[in-house]
Amino acid sequence: MINKIAFGTGGVRGIMGDGEGFINHQTIKKVTHGLAKVILSSDAPKRVGVAHDTRFNSKEFAQTVCEVMSAFCIDVYFFDKPMPTPVLSHAIQIMDLGWGVCITASHNPQEYNGYKVYDRYGVQVTDRIAAEITGSINSIDINGTIPEKQNEYINKFDEKITEAYFEQIISFVQPEKEQSEYPFIYSALHGAGANAVPTVLKRLKFSPICIQQNPDGAFGGLKTPNPEEPVVYEKALAEAEKVNAMFLLATDPDCDRVGVMVKTEKGFEPVNGNQIGALLIDYIAQTRGISKGDTVISTIVSGLLGEHVAKGYGLEFERLLTGFKYIGERITNLPQDRKFFFGYEESYGFLAGDGARDKDAVIASALIIKMAEHYSKKGMTLIDRLSELSKKYGYCLESLYSANVPQDIQRKIMNKIRSGISIDGVTKITDYDRGVDSLPQADVVKLLFESNGEINCINAWAAIRPSGTEPKLKIYTGVHTKTYEDAKAALEILTENIIAELGV
Repeated sequence: MINKIAFGTGGVRGIMGDGEGFINHQTIKKVTHGLAKVILSSDAPKRVGVAHDTRFNSKEFAQTVCEVMSAFCIDVYFFDKPMPTPVLSHAIQIMDLGWGVCITASHNPQEYNGYKVYDRYGVQVTDRIAAEITGSINSIDINGTIPEKQNEYINKFDEKITEAYFEQIISFVQPEKEQSEYPFIYSALHGAGANAVPTVLKRLKFSPICIQQNPDGAFGGLKTPNPEEPVVYEKALAEAEKVNAMFLLATDPDCDRVGVMVKTEKGFEPVNGNQIGALLIDYIAQTRGISKGDTVISTIVSGLLGEHVAKGYGLEFERLLTGFKYIGERITNLPQDRKFFFGYEESYGFLAGDGARDKDAVIASALIIKMAEHYSKKGMTLIDRLSELSKKYGYCLESLYSANVPQDIQRKIMNKIRSGISIDGVTKITDYDRGVDSLPQADVVKLLFESNGEINCINAWAAIRPSGTEPKLKIYTGVHTKTYEDAKAALEILTENIIAELGV
């Protein structure tokens, strides 16, 4: 409920509607009032950037944020059209702003909206600041009086800000020498990506066939505008048949996640987030080279192939808690002998370069297309390269099962896991609620397994956590085997056993 607001892995999200338990102008005012109090008491610059996606009411909620901030004499800068969240992250850094707010519910269904908060480094706020903001919000009376807005504190972002963002991506990725004829389709899924991805791809000398570009809070009728879901590619697949496209890209409404489908002899096949992460590590290392201390950062629920590929190149590899905010925070705090190389999470979030400090589907889209054409010139697809990596490092398969479970039942299940779980082959239980490897406490339990009669693999793992943004219990499973057949069978058995044990 919004009246007991808490920041999850992606800030605040909820269904839009009337009343304090929903996202509406009153709750947006309350959240912003609470945030404004924190801003005024902090040592960060009293300047805030504001962005929004294409959801219903997003523009109006962003205007409300600007008005409330200005009422407390806080300088606020806004984008006058839907803009990807990574552009906001970049703007915060280059304009030396102290904070950022993005009105978005990411990939949630159309009835949702939400509120992401960024710190002075362009990173989504992590636990300490989030707790301070939460406490401040909870101290606010939703019907309390807010001073009148002061227009002199409200400013529009200069177009040079977006231009600087585009240029840093183009500099990192590097344009093709000649105009590329590689045939592919890009879908913005009616989100903010339409205002950034086509521009960057065209300047890199690619020729995307762009669909679903118009802003639409109903996302063209999609139930969930999530590039992880096969259903979002229906229109792209239909268009691909007409133009003989070899590749599909789709970004979510705030353009921080990107999904991929590749044409093979079997038709179009998806490449999941773990696989894209491993492929990009491999591609960037091949084409840009590596230096001592270069570091890949991922999460405790991401798969194993990316780690094997990174270490195969001699890269440092770290795992953090779920939520890209922890990756962004780590980038800003890497020791002097380390340099950020690449970051990714299994849920289709990727980051390279020095632009944003949050997952960035704009630079990821550019790198993925560059990589796809690189292998196309060799007569290969990304699936072919993935097969080569799997033969070299072993077959790594993962699954994610999301169970709709009320919070009280989630608590019982997590307690059950912590009191002991009876699945055969468990060799180690790691409870992140106790704090592990200097990571913050988190309501996550991870299980490691050894190979046994049922599960034939090199190693296997599972992680269970309540979602930070939805009423769901998330169950991640993964295996590492010598053959694809073993991986498929082992993953199915492992996942079934855990679901049965937990009773979800």
